Formats: sequence, structure tokens, C-alpha cells
Amino acid sequence: MKPIILIPFLLLPLFGSAQENFKEHFIEVTGTAYREIEPNEIYVMIRLKEFEENRQKTSLEKLERDFYNAVKEAGIDRKRVELADAGSDLEKFRRKDKEAFREKTFQIKLTSAAELERFIEKLSPVKVDSVDITRLHHSDYEKIRLELKVEALKAARAKAETLLQSIGAEIGKPLMVRDFDFVQPYMEMKANVRMMDMSAEQGPEEPISFRKIKMQAQINAQFEIK
Repeated sequence: MKPIILIPFLLLPLFGSAQENFKEHFIEVTGTAYREIEPNEIYVMIRLKEFEENRQKTSLEKLERDFYNAVKEAGIDRKRVELADAGSDLEKFRRKDKEAFREKTFQIKLTSAAELERFIEKLSPVKVDSVDITRLHHSDYEKIRLELKVEALKAARAKAETLLQSIGAEIGKPLMVRDFDFVQPYMEMKANVRMMDMSAEQGPEEPISFRKIKMQAQINAQFEIK
């Protein structure tokens, strides 16, 4: 029986050690920060494609000249225009050599909704095949994201201080900080923008506008209770 009697006494030091580990008091809180920003990098794809009208074919060269004239008239640096596709699917449209319809796709980076509206206005006379906004971004996105994380951590500390003051306690050193990264749902989506009919002679009745980029940071933190 003696070995059995000794077992509880052997466990008592371990139980006492576990209690020591849980003596540290802390408060755990979550801080959140939000911000909405206007995109300043607007990526637009413009496709030019030859077409036939009244048995008269409009060449790709003419469409390209008209396109670059529109870029110039809108006050946009030509360096911001990139060739995205030179019509790799030419064979798809080929019946005879003289009846082949060539196409080109360009990508242009604009800096504001106002610049986009001005560009669309100048592009209206050009018989483009399609215009599509493919991406919205902000040049200082990473910087703003870091600022929001700092704001969220400060919010977490302020919340902990307020809660502890209500019970007459003080906040101590931070014991744990956990950052939650959120995927920004509006960074890669198409813009919420009303595009004008490219064949219309009159401009849009309302100015072009974008849904703002919604940014959020969340920090979970533990602070010692003094």
C-alpha cells in the first residue's frame, strides 16, 4: 500500500507548479482601425479591332492613330500606355487574307476618376471595340496598411486602459500581440463606374465615380494587469 499512498504526495508539487503558471493576470482585447481611400491607380484596357462598314474597312493603323490622338488630347503621357495584346487570335477571324480583322489591346494607367472621364470624352469619336476597367489600386497602399495596424494596436491599448480603470487597476507591459491580415475585396474588382456609350455623341450626364477602397486592420493583444 505504501507506493499507492506516495502517489498523491508526488503529484502535489506538480499541481503547485501549475498554479504558479496561472498567477499572472492579464487582459485580452481587440483593436480595429478602418479607412476608405480613393484609388489613384486605375488600369483600363482598350481593345481596337478592324471592322467593315458600308463595305469599307477601317484599318488597325487608323484606329491606332485615332487612339493615340485621344490620349494626347486628354493630356496623358504616352509612357503610361502599354501594348497588352497584338491579336494572337488572328486566325480565328481569318477567312481570306484581305478579310482578316486584326486587333490590338492596350493598357493605360490613369490616376483619378476625373482623368478617366476626360480620357473617355476624348476617346468617344474613336470606334474602339471595348473599354474595360480591370484594376483599382493606391500607390501608398502598403504604407497606409502599416499605419492602420499601428492605429489598431493603439486602439487595443486604449480599450484595455479604459476597462482596467473602471475596476481601479492599471495596465502593464504587453504580453502578446497578434496581427490579423485582411484581404481587401475591392482592390482587384472592377470599378463601380458608369461608363458612357462609346458611340454616343454626348457625354455622361453624371461624373464618373468609384467605390472607395475599404481598408481594415485588426490587432489582438494581451496586457499585464498591475
